[in-house]
Amino acid sequence: MIELGVLGLDTSHSETFASILENRSNASVTAVWDGGDVRESEYTREFCERYGATRYDDPHAMIGNVDAAMVLTVDWNGHRHLAVPFLEAGVPTMVDKPVAGSVADVIAIERAAVRGGAPLFGGSALPFHPSVSSLAKTMPDTAFSVGYGDTFYYGVHLVDSVRLLAGTDWTQVTPNHGPGRVATIDFADGSAATLRFDGPEGDGTFGFLTVGERTQTVQIGSSTAELEQMYEPFLDEFLAAVRGERDDRNRVTDAGTLLVGVQTALETGDPVTPDTGALETAEVASESFLADYEPYY
Repeated sequence: MIELGVLGLDTSHSETFASILENRSNASVTAVWDGGDVRESEYTREFCERYGATRYDDPHAMIGNVDAAMVLTVDWNGHRHLAVPFLEAGVPTMVDKPVAGSVADVIAIERAAVRGGAPLFGGSALPFHPSVSSLAKTMPDTAFSVGYGDTFYYGVHLVDSVRLLAGTDWTQVTPNHGPGRVATIDFADGSAATLRFDGPEGDGTFGFLTVGERTQTVQIGSSTAELEQMYEPFLDEFLAAVRGERDDRNRVTDAGTLLVGVQTALETGDPVTPDTGALETAEVASESFLADYEPYY
Protein backbone atom coordinates (compact mmCIF):
# COMPACT_ATOMS: atom_id res chain seq x y z
CA MET A 1 0.00 0.00 0.00
CA ILE A 2 1.38 3.39 -1.04
CA GLU A 3 0.60 5.99 1.63
CA LEU A 4 0.12 9.45 0.14
CA GLY A 5 0.32 12.89 1.68
CA VAL A 6 -1.86 15.68 0.29
CA LEU A 7 -0.55 19.24 0.52
CA GLY A 8 -3.41 21.65 -0.11
CA LEU A 9 -7.18 21.17 -0.32
CA ASP A 10 -7.78 24.32 -2.39
CA THR A 11 -9.15 22.68 -5.52
CA SER A 12 -11.55 19.87 -6.29
CA HIS A 13 -8.53 17.71 -7.16
CA SER A 14 -7.88 16.78 -3.54
CA GLU A 15 -11.40 15.44 -3.05
CA THR A 16 -11.50 13.75 -6.46
CA PHE A 17 -8.09 12.11 -6.10
CA ALA A 18 -8.80 10.90 -2.56
CA SER A 19 -12.15 9.50 -3.67
CA ILE A 20 -10.57 7.61 -6.57
CA LEU A 21 -7.78 6.26 -4.37
CA GLU A 22 -10.27 5.19 -1.70
CA ASN A 23 -11.44 2.51 -4.11
CA ARG A 24 -7.91 1.28 -4.82
CA SER A 25 -6.11 -1.47 -2.95
CA ASN A 26 -2.64 -0.14 -3.82
CA ALA A 27 -2.75 3.45 -2.48
CA SER A 28 -4.58 5.76 -0.10
CA VAL A 29 -4.41 9.28 1.33
CA THR A 30 -3.09 9.02 4.89
CA ALA A 31 -1.81 12.55 5.61
CA VAL A 32 -3.17 16.03 4.91
CA TRP A 33 -1.99 19.61 5.27
CA ASP A 34 -3.85 22.73 4.16
CA GLY A 35 -2.73 26.34 4.41
CA GLY A 36 -6.21 27.86 4.58
CA ASP A 37 -5.93 29.96 1.41
CA VAL A 38 -9.26 28.70 0.07
CA ARG A 39 -10.85 26.29 2.56
CA GLU A 40 -11.94 26.77 6.15
CA SER A 41 -10.35 24.70 8.91
CA GLU A 42 -13.59 22.76 9.35
CA TYR A 43 -13.37 21.54 5.75
CA THR A 44 -9.91 20.14 6.45
CA ARG A 45 -11.14 18.40 9.60
CA GLU A 46 -14.04 16.81 7.73
CA PHE A 47 -11.79 15.77 4.84
CA CYS A 48 -9.39 14.01 7.20
CA GLU A 49 -12.26 12.31 8.99
CA ARG A 50 -13.82 11.20 5.71
CA TYR A 51 -10.64 9.55 4.43
CA GLY A 52 -9.10 8.48 7.73
CA ALA A 53 -6.10 10.74 7.23
CA THR A 54 -3.87 12.40 9.82
CA ARG A 55 -3.91 16.20 9.80
CA TYR A 56 -0.57 18.03 9.89
CA ASP A 57 0.07 21.63 10.91
CA ASP A 58 3.52 21.50 9.29
CA PRO A 59 3.47 19.99 5.79
CA HIS A 60 7.09 18.87 5.95
CA ALA A 61 6.46 16.91 9.15
CA MET A 62 4.90 14.31 6.83
CA ILE A 63 8.36 13.40 5.53
CA GLY A 64 9.19 9.96 6.85
CA ASN A 65 5.52 9.14 7.36
CA VAL A 66 4.35 8.99 3.73
CA ASP A 67 5.57 7.13 0.66
CA ALA A 68 4.73 9.94 -1.75
CA ALA A 69 3.36 13.48 -1.77
CA MET A 70 0.86 15.43 -3.88
CA VAL A 71 1.24 19.23 -3.94
CA LEU A 72 -2.24 20.44 -4.89
CA THR A 73 -2.35 24.10 -3.84
CA VAL A 74 -3.68 26.77 -6.22
CA ASP A 75 -0.81 29.14 -5.44
CA TRP A 76 1.75 28.01 -8.01
CA ASN A 77 4.36 30.31 -6.50
CA GLY A 78 4.24 28.28 -3.30
CA HIS A 79 4.90 24.94 -4.98
CA ARG A 80 8.68 25.21 -4.77
CA HIS A 81 8.61 25.77 -1.01
CA LEU A 82 6.27 22.83 -0.49
CA ALA A 83 7.81 20.33 -2.93
CA VAL A 84 11.58 20.79 -2.56
CA PRO A 85 11.99 19.28 0.97
CA PHE A 86 10.05 16.17 -0.06
CA LEU A 87 12.08 15.71 -3.23
CA GLU A 88 15.38 16.29 -1.42
CA ALA A 89 14.34 13.61 1.06
CA GLY A 90 13.76 11.18 -1.81
CA VAL A 91 9.96 11.26 -1.57
CA PRO A 92 8.22 10.83 -4.96
CA THR A 93 6.23 14.01 -5.51
CA MET A 94 3.42 15.15 -7.78
CA VAL A 95 3.20 18.91 -8.33
CA ASP A 96 -0.22 19.92 -9.64
CA LYS A 97 -0.65 22.41 -12.47
CA PRO A 98 0.77 24.93 -13.00
CA VAL A 99 4.04 23.52 -11.67
CA ALA A 100 5.51 26.96 -10.93
CA GLY A 101 5.34 30.61 -11.94
CA SER A 102 8.99 31.08 -12.85
CA VAL A 103 11.74 29.17 -14.59
CA ALA A 104 13.85 29.53 -11.44
CA ASP A 105 11.22 27.68 -9.41
CA VAL A 106 10.79 24.97 -12.04
CA ILE A 107 14.55 24.37 -12.14
CA ALA A 108 14.79 24.40 -8.33
CA ILE A 109 12.11 21.70 -8.17
CA GLU A 110 13.92 19.64 -10.82
CA ARG A 111 17.28 19.95 -9.07
CA ALA A 112 15.76 18.90 -5.76
CA ALA A 113 14.43 15.77 -7.47
CA VAL A 114 17.89 15.04 -8.87
CA ARG A 115 19.60 15.58 -5.50
CA GLY A 116 17.14 13.33 -3.72
CA GLY A 117 16.84 10.77 -6.49
CA ALA A 118 13.08 11.22 -6.23
CA PRO A 119 10.52 10.71 -9.01
CA LEU A 120 8.91 14.00 -10.09
CA PHE A 121 5.44 13.94 -11.64
CA GLY A 122 2.68 16.45 -12.25
CA GLY A 123 1.32 19.22 -14.39
CA SER A 124 -2.05 18.97 -16.11
CA ALA A 125 -4.06 15.75 -16.12
CA LEU A 126 -5.60 16.55 -19.53
CA PRO A 127 -2.75 14.97 -21.57
CA PHE A 128 -3.58 11.66 -19.87
CA HIS A 129 -7.17 11.62 -21.14
CA PRO A 130 -7.23 8.61 -23.48
CA SER A 131 -8.60 10.70 -26.36
CA VAL A 132 -5.66 13.12 -26.06
CA SER A 133 -2.90 10.61 -25.37
CA SER A 134 -4.06 8.51 -28.33
CA LEU A 135 -3.24 11.41 -30.67
CA ALA A 136 0.46 10.69 -30.14
CA LYS A 137 0.09 7.33 -31.89
CA THR A 138 -0.28 9.08 -35.27
CA MET A 139 3.05 10.90 -34.74
CA PRO A 140 1.65 14.40 -35.40
CA ASP A 141 4.01 17.04 -36.75
CA THR A 142 1.43 19.82 -36.50
CA ALA A 143 -1.17 20.51 -33.82
CA PHE A 144 -3.82 23.16 -33.27
CA SER A 145 -5.55 23.58 -29.94
CA VAL A 146 -8.11 25.87 -28.32
CA GLY A 147 -8.80 26.39 -24.63
CA TYR A 148 -10.46 28.91 -22.35
CA GLY A 149 -10.04 30.81 -19.11
CA ASP A 150 -6.92 32.18 -17.48
CA THR A 151 -3.99 31.84 -19.90
CA PHE A 152 -1.68 30.46 -17.22
CA TYR A 153 -3.86 28.41 -14.88
CA TYR A 154 -6.08 26.89 -17.58
CA GLY A 155 -3.74 27.40 -20.54
CA VAL A 156 -1.46 24.83 -18.93
CA HIS A 157 -3.88 22.15 -20.15
CA LEU A 158 -3.07 23.02 -23.76
CA VAL A 159 0.65 23.52 -23.18
CA ASP A 160 1.16 20.27 -21.28
CA SER A 161 -0.92 18.35 -23.82
CA VAL A 162 1.05 19.46 -26.89
CA ARG A 163 4.35 18.94 -25.02
CA LEU A 164 3.34 15.35 -24.29
CA LEU A 165 2.28 14.84 -27.91
CA ALA A 166 5.58 16.25 -29.19
CA GLY A 167 7.57 14.11 -26.79
CA THR A 168 10.56 16.42 -27.08
CA ASP A 169 11.77 19.76 -25.73
CA TRP A 170 10.51 23.12 -26.93
CA THR A 171 12.79 25.50 -28.86
CA GLN A 172 10.73 28.66 -29.41
CA VAL A 173 7.41 30.32 -28.65
CA THR A 174 6.16 32.91 -31.14
CA PRO A 175 3.16 35.12 -30.31
CA ASN A 176 0.75 35.53 -33.21
CA HIS A 177 -0.20 39.15 -33.84
CA GLY A 178 -3.77 38.49 -34.89
CA PRO A 179 -7.16 38.15 -33.21
CA GLY A 180 -7.11 36.48 -29.83
CA ARG A 181 -4.35 35.24 -27.55
CA VAL A 182 -2.49 32.87 -29.84
CA ALA A 183 1.03 31.44 -29.79
CA THR A 184 2.94 28.92 -31.88
CA ILE A 185 5.38 26.53 -30.22
CA ASP A 186 8.27 24.92 -32.09
CA PHE A 187 9.80 21.68 -30.81
CA ALA A 188 13.25 20.16 -31.23
CA ASP A 189 12.05 17.47 -33.66
CA GLY A 190 10.63 20.05 -36.07
CA SER A 191 7.01 19.64 -34.99
CA ALA A 192 4.90 22.68 -34.10
CA ALA A 193 1.70 23.52 -32.24
CA THR A 194 -0.49 26.61 -32.46
CA LEU A 195 -2.54 27.33 -29.34
CA ARG A 196 -5.43 29.74 -28.85
CA PHE A 197 -6.12 30.50 -25.22
CA ASP A 198 -9.27 32.64 -25.36
CA GLY A 199 -11.90 30.26 -26.66
CA PRO A 200 -15.49 30.47 -25.36
CA GLU A 201 -15.81 29.60 -21.68
CA GLY A 202 -19.49 28.64 -21.69
CA ASP A 203 -19.10 24.97 -22.52
CA GLY A 204 -15.73 24.46 -20.82
CA THR A 205 -14.28 22.61 -23.80
CA PHE A 206 -10.71 22.02 -24.95
CA GLY A 207 -10.25 21.18 -28.62
CA PHE A 208 -7.35 19.58 -30.52
CA LEU A 209 -6.64 19.02 -34.21
CA THR A 210 -3.48 17.13 -35.13
CA VAL A 211 -1.90 16.37 -38.50
CA GLY A 212 0.43 13.39 -38.76
CA GLU A 213 -0.04 10.00 -40.35
CA ARG A 214 -3.67 11.11 -40.45
CA THR A 215 -5.70 14.10 -39.35
CA GLN A 216 -7.55 13.76 -36.06
CA THR A 217 -9.79 15.96 -33.94
CA VAL A 218 -10.64 15.67 -30.25
CA GLN A 219 -12.94 17.63 -27.93
CA ILE A 220 -12.70 17.29 -24.17
CA GLY A 221 -15.50 18.73 -22.06
CA SER A 222 -15.84 19.32 -18.33
CA SER A 223 -18.44 16.70 -17.41
CA THR A 224 -17.81 14.38 -14.49
CA ALA A 225 -17.34 11.48 -16.91
CA GLU A 226 -14.72 13.38 -18.92
CA LEU A 227 -12.84 14.39 -15.78
CA GLU A 228 -12.78 10.83 -14.48
CA GLN A 229 -11.36 9.66 -17.81
CA MET A 230 -8.32 11.89 -17.31
CA TYR A 231 -7.89 11.65 -13.53
CA GLU A 232 -7.87 7.84 -13.39
CA PRO A 233 -4.92 7.40 -15.79
CA PHE A 234 -3.19 10.47 -14.35
CA LEU A 235 -3.16 8.84 -10.92
CA ASP A 236 -2.24 5.47 -12.41
CA GLU A 237 0.85 6.98 -14.03
CA PHE A 238 1.77 8.88 -10.86
CA LEU A 239 1.68 5.64 -8.89
CA ALA A 240 3.78 4.01 -11.62
CA ALA A 241 6.31 6.83 -11.15
CA VAL A 242 6.26 6.27 -7.39
CA ARG A 243 7.11 2.62 -8.02
CA GLY A 244 9.97 3.66 -10.30
CA GLU A 245 8.29 2.35 -13.44
CA ARG A 246 8.41 5.63 -15.39
CA ASP A 247 10.46 8.83 -15.42
CA ASP A 248 8.61 12.10 -16.02
CA ARG A 249 11.17 14.54 -14.69
CA ASN A 250 12.23 15.99 -18.04
CA ARG A 251 8.65 16.19 -19.32
CA VAL A 252 7.45 18.01 -16.21
CA THR A 253 10.43 20.37 -16.20
CA ASP A 254 10.33 21.21 -19.91
CA ALA A 255 6.56 21.71 -19.88
CA GLY A 256 6.91 23.93 -16.81
CA THR A 257 9.46 26.21 -18.46
CA LEU A 258 7.42 26.18 -21.68
CA LEU A 259 4.33 27.44 -19.85
CA VAL A 260 6.30 30.39 -18.46
CA GLY A 261 7.72 30.92 -21.95
CA VAL A 262 4.25 31.08 -23.48
CA GLN A 263 3.08 33.58 -20.86
CA THR A 264 6.20 35.71 -21.43
CA ALA A 265 5.78 35.69 -25.21
CA LEU A 266 2.13 36.70 -24.99
CA GLU A 267 2.90 39.52 -22.55
CA THR A 268 5.94 40.95 -24.37
CA GLY A 269 4.78 40.28 -27.92
CA ASP A 270 8.22 38.90 -28.76
CA PRO A 271 9.44 35.39 -29.58
CA VAL A 272 10.92 33.49 -26.64
CA THR A 273 13.48 30.68 -26.59
CA PRO A 274 14.77 28.76 -23.55
CA ASP A 275 17.80 31.08 -23.59
CA THR A 276 15.88 34.37 -23.78
CA GLY A 277 17.01 36.73 -21.03
CA ALA A 278 13.47 37.88 -20.28
CA LEU A 279 12.51 34.31 -19.47
CA GLU A 280 15.11 34.03 -16.72
CA THR A 281 13.53 36.90 -14.76
CA ALA A 282 9.87 36.33 -15.66
CA GLU A 283 7.49 35.48 -12.85
CA VAL A 284 3.76 34.94 -13.19
CA ALA A 285 2.05 36.47 -10.16
CA SER A 286 -0.50 34.29 -8.40
CA GLU A 287 -2.00 36.63 -5.80
CA SER A 288 -4.92 38.04 -7.79
CA PHE A 289 -5.88 34.65 -9.22
CA LEU A 290 -5.78 33.07 -5.77
CA ALA A 291 -7.87 35.88 -4.29
CA ASP A 292 -10.65 35.29 -6.83
CA TYR A 293 -10.40 31.50 -6.97
CA GLU A 294 -13.41 29.38 -6.12
CA PRO A 295 -13.26 25.56 -6.28
CA TYR A 296 -15.80 23.61 -8.32
CA TYR A 297 -16.80 21.86 -5.09
